[in-house]
Amino acid sequence: MHFPVLYSRSLTVRRSMRWSVWSAAVTLSLAAGGLQAQTVTPSSAANKVSASQGVRKLGPTPAKASAKAGATQPTFVRELGGISEYRLPNGLQILLFPDEAQSTTTVNITYRVGSRHESSGEYGMAHLLEHLMFKGTPTHRRIDVDFASRGMRANGTTTADRTNYYAEFNADPKTLDFALTLEADRMVHSFIAKSALDSEMTVVRNEFELAENDPLQVLNSRVLGVAYDWHNYGHDTLGPKSDIENVPIERLQAFYKRFYRPDNATLMVAGRFDVAKTLALIGQRFGPVARPKFPIPHPYTVEPAQDGERSVVVRRIGGQPALMAYYHVPAFAHPDSAPLRVLGLLLSLEPSGQLYKALVEPRLALTAGLSGLGGTDAGGIRAFAVLPPDADRAAVEARLLDIVEGRNVAPFDEAELARVRDLAVTGYREQMKNPEALIQQISSLGVSDWRLLFQLMEDLPKVTLQDVERVRRAYLRPANRTLGRYLPSEAVERVEIPLAPPMDQRLAGLTGPPKVEDGERFDPTPKHLADRTVTRQLPSGIALSTLTKRTRGKTVTLQMKLRWGERRETFQHLGTEVVASLMSEGAVGLSKQALQDRLIQLKANLNIRSGDQGAELVISAEQDTLIDALQVAAELMQRPLLPQDAFERERASALAALEGARQELETLRQAAVRDHYNRARGVGPTDPDYLRSIDEQVANVKATSLADIQRFHADYWSANDAHVAVVGAVPDGLDAAVEQLFGAWKKPQAPQFVRHIGKADQIPAARFDAVARDKTSAAMRMRLDFALNDRHPDYLPLVVATHILGAGGLESRLSVRVRDQAGLSYGVGASLSAAHFGDDAELIIGGSFAPQNRERMLTLVGDELRRMSEQGITPDELRRAKADLMEARRQARADDGELAAGLLSQRDQGETWADEDKQDAQVQALTVEQVNAAWRRHIRLDGFVTSTVGDFKDRR
Repeated sequence: MHFPVLYSRSLTVRRSMRWSVWSAAVTLSLAAGGLQAQTVTPSSAANKVSASQGVRKLGPTPAKASAKAGATQPTFVRELGGISEYRLPNGLQILLFPDEAQSTTTVNITYRVGSRHESSGEYGMAHLLEHLMFKGTPTHRRIDVDFASRGMRANGTTTADRTNYYAEFNADPKTLDFALTLEADRMVHSFIAKSALDSEMTVVRNEFELAENDPLQVLNSRVLGVAYDWHNYGHDTLGPKSDIENVPIERLQAFYKRFYRPDNATLMVAGRFDVAKTLALIGQRFGPVARPKFPIPHPYTVEPAQDGERSVVVRRIGGQPALMAYYHVPAFAHPDSAPLRVLGLLLSLEPSGQLYKALVEPRLALTAGLSGLGGTDAGGIRAFAVLPPDADRAAVEARLLDIVEGRNVAPFDEAELARVRDLAVTGYREQMKNPEALIQQISSLGVSDWRLLFQLMEDLPKVTLQDVERVRRAYLRPANRTLGRYLPSEAVERVEIPLAPPMDQRLAGLTGPPKVEDGERFDPTPKHLADRTVTRQLPSGIALSTLTKRTRGKTVTLQMKLRWGERRETFQHLGTEVVASLMSEGAVGLSKQALQDRLIQLKANLNIRSGDQGAELVISAEQDTLIDALQVAAELMQRPLLPQDAFERERASALAALEGARQELETLRQAAVRDHYNRARGVGPTDPDYLRSIDEQVANVKATSLADIQRFHADYWSANDAHVAVVGAVPDGLDAAVEQLFGAWKKPQAPQFVRHIGKADQIPAARFDAVARDKTSAAMRMRLDFALNDRHPDYLPLVVATHILGAGGLESRLSVRVRDQAGLSYGVGASLSAAHFGDDAELIIGGSFAPQNRERMLTLVGDELRRMSEQGITPDELRRAKADLMEARRQARADDGELAAGLLSQRDQGETWADEDKQDAQVQALTVEQVNAAWRRHIRLDGFVTSTVGDFKDRR
């Protein structure tokens, strides 16, 4: 029996603040942290621009046609941290970060325009325009097809300060040329048409409705609205529903012409590419784009000092109690950003942070912290706490504010500051290892000078305790705070926010980050991977597979899988996932704080997950620290502390998460269908395939004791059946280290691993409609269970068919029909899953929509299913799907984590890279007839279980 793993959605106006509850993983991330989150378009978690599809030839764009006449060579400006800056005469800023070790290239163009540039009546316009930028130009009429045909993963995001568009693809000069040509074309020639606005408006409105379903995101939006009187940082990037629905196309077109121009843009290219040729291409494609004669309009509103405490209350159904306190701080360019960031870490880090120790450890709060920084203009930071339902809210609120604002708390000491400095240095180094991620971070800043990110990295290790206390006294004061209610004050206190210094003055002493070691140029074909792969069995019986290659920063990834027991027996044990979760508390002789300090010192990330039949270890480190990190993992896994107080916190978090999820859409939908599936399968509460209700899950959590967890670890956890895979800069002595650390960890009495093989379920078709109160968005799910595994001849044809139907991103039939043409859904798609062992397969279709559109949504999905069965796919669709899937497979092989997981999977399934190569060939050889025949053999249109959930009051 298992505790659930639940996650609440990310919160804030495009600044991510995600907390997880009852996580079964030990994750210690060392990155310095994001500075601004974002609204992502046109794809989301439910509707991604999927990789790779077919290939079609395109004519030259207007920019390309005039390239010879208007081509201009960019001028070099500066180099810093491996990034080179150039300028075109028309004002376009260019940043290049080449890295031959990468097998992909990323092109990112950032326009310095976001929601802070909007006026009354056009709030949300920057984000809406971002959607319309994917609707094409006179030359590129189907941008989604253009991306898909070249295997490009593309997207766009909007924040308060900027809008960006990016594409990642396997390194190819022709694809790079296309990406640059497209961006130059749509900078000035995009269709911003009334017809596109009419259809896309409803998609954006559905995105707004999805956000309105999240109580925490709504709370954040309301807090911002109260915190700002005049500045547009007080407006949500999505905008209000009225502006989304009513903005005139003429205002949108004018907005586009004002801000989409070369002198308001930064073009970034990272990964593998030829620098000289790329500079020449940029000159050819963007050189002819004229700089408009009118100046760029810049917002000049300055938010006045707040004149007393402010508050707001939000009441919504479902979710968990939460507190948020927002404080105004200077713009990101101000020197106080570094000490403010350090203050946030000192308050929030586990287990040393003051908020963690005072609120989370004693279980007064489930999570608490301080995050955020200023933006292009003076912005804000947030203190937050998520509470259990029975918490003393007034007491927690008082303690939260006292700690954040520095009342009745112990001062920070030099040891805590040193820990944060080490964390900053490690984050500094990690930033430089991934050029493509670094340019996304630079893009996310939205400020006028990209060097400010490096300035922050350089400033963080120099922050003193005096600096930290100074900024806390300056900004974290009641008069500068917006909380959950309004309280009048007899006296007015104003906190003046200082202006950032001139940019040249601010950056005068910047020296730039140190460079990290380069990786090698490596093309991850199955043959090349096979040549680098070595698999052997150690004397203890542990299987070890290594794939050696030179990586940037000498990074290396290790994954280990442990297995034990028979599922029907192990499933009866309580809290099996929690064993790994509690390992973050440390081991015998290694406290939680010592564990975190040791991993920071080793520049390593460590993650452990567990279940009733096994556990997984994932380590990301560097060549000279991997073995030491593996020793830390061995101590955690073999001699964990598993303390009672931490167990009680985990249990309280799990119960609170379950209670908070009762009114969520997916919880209510699952409750509507669970009895149907349980009856059809003939399973009861003791069966692994039984679907539990919320009440049953609550009962299981309450019944679990620490003794259950300790007993399961003592009886089952071992290296009796262990597989290890290592990819990257494999260190010398790895074999001996694995054997020494895990070879003797044997438990002969532990039950031997027996694979749990799923069988195909015969689930009768049915329709269920669940009602969710006070939800602006609804959801649907259609599921068909049938007999198939991934070794069946029809599996790959069905993968292709599902890709064409709904798994292929924006070009899929469901997306085109439901999203693009009807404008009903922000995200709709399909997925196919099939086991390797057994014959358990399922086809799932899902999407979001407005409650009043339920029947129309189901009708359109049904139409596309019938069209697939009656008419089948076309040769052009098959060609694009093949290319897309092949590109996705190639890109997966370029990821070290995916490669390590693949080595473990190959070992488990008795396969090699030759089988991977064989599957590639099978996909390439598929015919239209094979795909259509496989679909018709397995997909019964009358066999789906359909379920919907939403606020369907008075709708039939």
